[in-house]
Amino acid sequence: MATFSTTSAALAISLVMIGCADDTQTGAPVPVVPSQNSQAMERALIIGSAEFPDPVLTRVREMEKSGVVKDVVVLESFPVQIHLSASRQIVDELNKIPRVGGLR
Repeated sequence: MATFSTTSAALAISLVMIGCADDTQTGAPVPVVPSQNSQAMERALIIGSAEFPDPVLTRVREMEKSGVVKDVVVLESFPVQIHLSASRQIVDELNKIPRVGGLR
């Protein structure tokens, strides 16, 4: 039984490390928002793509770093489900990203 829990712990650590990998080079510029207060923020559910690296998740992470999206929660599903706060314009942009497989 000790071997199983050691293997499980190693697997969990590996998954966490993979999930923390940062692919920020997508080439798409992050939109400049003149003022965070000029557009109302809304909560949204964004479905990711069934590819690796996930271009939707990568774009959300870029936008999160620049402050365009906030309160990002990524659910462990396939494809990922991303809950976030952003303006309607940003939500629409994220929903227009082409996806492969999975929910839509």
